[in-house]
Amino acid sequence: MKRRRNLLRDYFEAALIAVMLSLFVRTFLFEAFRIPTPSMESTLLVGDHLIVDKFALAPRFDFEEGGVLPMRQIRRGEVVIFKFEREPEKDYVKRVVGLPGDEIKVENKLLFVNGKQAVEPYAHHTDPEVVPERDFLPAVKIPPGHYFVMGDNRDNSADSREWGFVPRWLIRGRALFVYWSAGSGAGSEGAVGAFSGAAGAASSKPAAGGPARTRWDRTFRAIR
Repeated sequence: MKRRRNLLRDYFEAALIAVMLSLFVRTFLFEAFRIPTPSMESTLLVGDHLIVDKFALAPRFDFEEGGVLPMRQIRRGEVVIFKFEREPEKDYVKRVVGLPGDEIKVENKLLFVNGKQAVEPYAHHTDPEVVPERDFLPAVKIPPGHYFVMGDNRDNSADSREWGFVPRWLIRGRALFVYWSAGSGAGSEGAVGAFSGAAGAASSKPAAGGPARTRWDRTFRAIR
């Protein structure tokens, strides 16, 4: 009986340690997410499952500076995950196109940073029409501690053009790579901009138009 109690205790302790390690990794190091919308096509497709690095951009103690600082600064062009102030229960994914102090302008679908047209090989346009509310933005200066983000699918993304800057403290991490992807094609319809929920299991809802299938060519694809 005593041996059985010891065995049960060992199992309990092992399970507790596993849960604690899992929570630590998910909170401070890495987390998995699923893409439910096409706002980042064609970089990210509906049904992509991502690993997100939360450590590099997480706060840390810096004894020389006497405060809490990230491991490094956010870089222009990085794909980041952040909380949305209007819907704090949701996570969003967008690309950082403007850093604190930058001047941003959108003119006839083209992005200008500090007066120069940005080189954006990842930017994707599907609508030939020019819509003033979407494709034009007067020059704005990004305040300290904030970032300007946009979806790569520029004609189908709600982003900083619509709802303004993203505060630094809401940015949770950067997208590293696609570890699994499933869908019926290159993408599917969905609510623009939302990036919801952690995807723990290797499963995905079928995209509109047919049963989901694994996109093997996207497995372990780095996100750039």
